[in-house]
Amino acid sequence: MFRIFRRRRGDELAVIDAEITALGEALAGHPFVPEQHAADAELLADYSRALDAYEQAKRAFVGDRDLADAADVLIALDEGRHALACVDARLAGRPTPPRRPLCFFDPRHGSSADRVSWTPEGGATRIIEVCAADAVRIREGMAPIDTGRRARPEPKPRVPAPRPQPREPQSRPQPRKSQPGAQAPRPPAQPAPFKTCPPGVRKTQQAQGGGNREFKFPHREPRRPQVLVVRLHGGDRKGVVKLFEDGYARVLLRGRLERNRVVEPLPVREDKHVHLRIDSKSRWAAWLQPFDTVPMVDDRISSRGSFVFRYTGGPAIVQMTHTEDGDFSLTELTTEFEQGAHVLSGKGSTYAEAHMSGPTYLHVRAEGNWQIRFTPM
Repeated sequence: MFRIFRRRRGDELAVIDAEITALGEALAGHPFVPEQHAADAELLADYSRALDAYEQAKRAFVGDRDLADAADVLIALDEGRHALACVDARLAGRPTPPRRPLCFFDPRHGSSADRVSWTPEGGATRIIEVCAADAVRIREGMAPIDTGRRARPEPKPRVPAPRPQPREPQSRPQPRKSQPGAQAPRPPAQPAPFKTCPPGVRKTQQAQGGGNREFKFPHREPRRPQVLVVRLHGGDRKGVVKLFEDGYARVLLRGRLERNRVVEPLPVREDKHVHLRIDSKSRWAAWLQPFDTVPMVDDRISSRGSFVFRYTGGPAIVQMTHTEDGDFSLTELTTEFEQGAHVLSGKGSTYAEAHMSGPTYLHVRAEGNWQIRFTPM
């Protein structure tokens, strides 16, 4: 039975890998030449958006273990295909096609086909866009199709964000070739941040397993901040992750359908151990990585759940779009990774903005998908 499930997961990932390859081949063989349209900012922006989405899909796919892990890949592929369709429409002098968001309940359901009224448990009634199957189920009073993980479409911001200046388009991707009858190869890209343990982390600062376990990471780096990462695989809805500090247990994750990962900054401490307890019905992985291995960002970044990154730009307006129920916030970290100045916060599917004075480390707390964009002042 285990071999059957493993083969099924491999087949599902092979389909997604083939979709990434197809988008790369479409970009590589596209007749668009950026140098011939240097004066058309909107056309260049759409082409850059397609290239960015392709690269993001490749990065996000590395380290995926099952279809639930690949939800962010499907979102990036949908973004890339729509951007390329906009390029085709502008070149032909046609209106750009409308964006059909992916199903509200799960991007694996495909594009939305209908708008329905839905009331989440303990929440307010709202109008959402869902796939055809979920539209029928919601109208008949049933729950949406249960596929183990939920991701929201991009919301319309409450206040308009300033249009970013188009970046210089990247070079065309080289399509990945696969042998007939063979499974498509994994993309030759670096994994997305916090999806796999980075190279160079000592074995003593890595752990993996399944079920419930309490343990300590020995030999915490002296006088150096670190980042704790815990990933629950298999869409576990009731997983709990606790961090023990000064004799008290702090819950980092508790039973959220939308979340399966913890990214927590660990300040400098005299204690040389990191004490964790993980309760989960599925497989999990945990590790500590040095603070200087977090991603560096100067213009924009998107992910889901908690996150840590380093902003490397100058004074800017920072805009954060959140696409889930629950609270979200962006906080600066001090040089020792303590919680510093509050930057912005909000609740639910909304948009917030603030001012950044310059380079700093930042900590994101959120329940689901989010995007952050920095616009120089």
